[in-house]
Amino acid sequence: MLRDLRFKYVWLTGGWIAIIAALIVCLVPGKYVEVANLNDKVEHAAGFMLLALWFCGIFVRRRYWLIAIGFILFGAVIEVLQGAMNWGRHADALDWCADSAGVIVGVLLSLTPLQNWPRWLEAIYPRKYANK
Repeated sequence: MLRDLRFKYVWLTGGWIAIIAALIVCLVPGKYVEVANLNDKVEHAAGFMLLALWFCGIFVRRRYWLIAIGFILFGAVIEVLQGAMNWGRHADALDWCADSAGVIVGVLLSLTPLQNWPRWLEAIYPRKYANK
């Protein structure tokens, strides 16, 4: 169940684009991916934290547990797929642990006022232009 947001389908579409982008970045051969100069586990945790925070912002709180389970499973699937590939990627259980930790942090942050991030952004866009 989506929250009552003016642009909920824009937020939902953006979230699915982020999921697809994450999947592509995680599955393309490593030589084609430009990595930041952060620790690999920090990158995993930050990416999954942002995904969880994004989706918790557009879904009602009753669905947070489904979001958490979904992203934890998504991280596991990515690792299984990386293990099955033969082009410079490998499965790493610690990557999955970092993904899962990021999801948990994202959900916990969503129990704070940060859950209202879409409303804050929607408040910037005047209502008089929303229906044109």
